[in-house]
Amino acid sequence: MKDPNWRRCILCADSRDVIKRIPDNSIDFILTDPPYNLGQHSTGNIPLHGRSAMNNDVAEWDMIDFNPEEWTDEFIRILKPTGNLFIFTSYNQLGRWYNALDHRFDTSNFMIWHKTNPAPKIFKAGFLNSCEMIFTCWNKKHTWNFISQSEMHNFIESPICMRPERLNEPKHPAQKPISILKKMIQIASNKDDIIFDPFMGVGSTGVAALELERRFIGVELDKSYFDAAKKRINNVIDIHNNNQMNHHTVYKTNDYSESSMICDGNISYQCSLLESDASFNTNQNEVIPTSVDISSGLSPIVKWPGGKEKELKYIIPNIPKFKRFFEPFVGGGSVFMGILASEYHINDFSSELIEVYNNIATSDKDFFRYTEEMDKSWQNAVIFFITHSELVDIYIDYRKEQIGKNELKTYIHSFCKNNEKEILAIIGETFYKHSCILVKEVETNLFRKMVRMRELEVQKHELPEKDLNDNIETAIKSAVYMNYRHLYNDKNIQSNNIKLHSALFFFMRNYAYSGMFRYSSKGDFNVPYGGIAYNRKLMAKKLSYYRSKPLLAHFASTKIYNLDFEVFLKTAQPNEDDFVFLDPPYDSEFSTYAQNAFTKDDQERLANYMINECKAKWMMVIKNTDFIYNLYNKKGVNIRTFDKEYLVSFMNRNDKKVTHLLITNY
Repeated sequence: MKDPNWRRCILCADSRDVIKRIPDNSIDFILTDPPYNLGQHSTGNIPLHGRSAMNNDVAEWDMIDFNPEEWTDEFIRILKPTGNLFIFTSYNQLGRWYNALDHRFDTSNFMIWHKTNPAPKIFKAGFLNSCEMIFTCWNKKHTWNFISQSEMHNFIESPICMRPERLNEPKHPAQKPISILKKMIQIASNKDDIIFDPFMGVGSTGVAALELERRFIGVELDKSYFDAAKKRINNVIDIHNNNQMNHHTVYKTNDYSESSMICDGNISYQCSLLESDASFNTNQNEVIPTSVDISSGLSPIVKWPGGKEKELKYIIPNIPKFKRFFEPFVGGGSVFMGILASEYHINDFSSELIEVYNNIATSDKDFFRYTEEMDKSWQNAVIFFITHSELVDIYIDYRKEQIGKNELKTYIHSFCKNNEKEILAIIGETFYKHSCILVKEVETNLFRKMVRMRELEVQKHELPEKDLNDNIETAIKSAVYMNYRHLYNDKNIQSNNIKLHSALFFFMRNYAYSGMFRYSSKGDFNVPYGGIAYNRKLMAKKLSYYRSKPLLAHFASTKIYNLDFEVFLKTAQPNEDDFVFLDPPYDSEFSTYAQNAFTKDDQERLANYMINECKAKWMMVIKNTDFIYNLYNKKGVNIRTFDKEYLVSFMNRNDKKVTHLLITNY
């Protein structure tokens, strides 16, 4: 029975599951410290002569890609109109939080926590890391408890968390001092308000909240951190109740021992705020048996057309209990990577995609070497642009009509010829020793880009300096992309250098326009570069993720196939205790992935096998058409719908908003 007088609820679970069970407009204050994604920049421990190395490690979870945009909708949904949102963050994530949240609140701002005793820099090669940022949001009439003007500074100063407060086992690299958390809670909430921390860590926010007589919901995925948080929060409860006993008075509404919930296993709730398990389902009239806490927290492997990362909120809550996981059309791996299972059996008919999966699973040295060199060339392109500021000057001359179009073309031709070695150095000998079109592409792209820029300026207005620079840099990076696309289409490389071809395929998946597939009549991949928005993309973070322990542990339990879907299912043989997830190509003219057509005959073959022969429980997510609906509108098959919005409508082949079917045999 749910207890309306609860004081705290702490859960060992994935916050993405728990947050869905929190009702709208129910949380007074979200105060949290999510991953900063700084792990890729860590050099590990610093060796010191004559003494033990200085600790400079980061946690494994900080190597996993964290996307602020994925959390904002749920944060806004559960927060009361009078509530506040404070998020500890770092320089590399601050802009993303701002872009995701600023336009959705009346006010956003940031605070600085100045650490008076930051870790020293032994080699004095840069600034001390003495400040952390807290991104803050609120609406009008929000809770705000300032007493004096001096409290209104967006600056908090304190030492970093030190012993005895700082835990040694387990050691959390981002443990925050109780004092600064209390300061924020006092300002932004009232007594008995509900404080929510979806990344609880070792429970510091909960300790601060309970000591200030607030209610607290905390979620932590790591079992060792959760156990430490549970112990710390229990200590607060014990001290509170002992103090009340000593004063011979016990107030029912503040009796922490009777009005609390701790869950470190199968999630069930006594907290009156949290909704029941049935709230997970997309159809409230139909309760489907679900596995609890099966989210892995891992990101997809590659960007893939029709990837299901954003649909996990519909998929995971409706997955039945199972042992082994099977996926005949693994694609980018959103579902495969997103859930926990005892074993994984994944398949795709695209040999190029499966080669990438195998290279990651085996940590192939050649694949990683090629991709790292490509990533370096992306940075070299920036250096080349910065070094040659005369490209901006010549465009300004063209803008001012001091030179004409033909003179611009002649200048760019001479520029590329005179700087040929420097242009080739962008990609390095590893790549220019193959068939190389880079110099020609730099010339073509610079001229076309400058002419197009001027046409747009005549129609609208002159580009500001930043936009001008971004466009010229895009021309250079587009040339680098076109050279790699040319190598990717090189049949000799495809046949004789599989690892290089796999790395080129991976590059295309990251930088092709919206990750699309499209081929010419000759069979050449011909999707253009993604544009300005892709200029700052680097593959280093993803490559670090591929080497992380959680990902490699996931792959250690995985068997990878490259077969026709039916051959795969008959070979792998999922049984009654297993689960099959299906995300087949859609029933449309644009149903070809990597030149592998999936016809209506294939759709019929798939439906026949899944309905009549498959022994396992299965779920399919697919676009709704009359043809597909009629294939699966059979006895024993359940069909539900949800809407999905595409980010792009490529060549008008997809509606921006379509209805999707979630089809199951359970």
